[in-house]
Amino acid sequence: MDVASLGSAAQSALEGLKRAEGKTLQAAENIAAGALNPEDVVALSLAALEFKANAAVLKSTNEQTKSLLDIVA
Repeated sequence: MDVASLGSAAQSALEGLKRAEGKTLQAAENIAAGALNPEDVVALSLAALEFKANAAVLKSTNEQTKSLLDIVA
């Protein structure tokens, strides 16, 4: 794996974190406004899973970057 692909993976993960945050905020606003729509609860749960998955990608990318740096050093 080259360094450029690690940057691309990190960028995608960061974008995914931002999308998940936006979905979370929207669902939370809807729920706080008193709209007890089950779709908002599902959206909130899915956003949490999406955030967790993207955080795992970011962590993995960080570990791979460290490994590459150890190999080069």
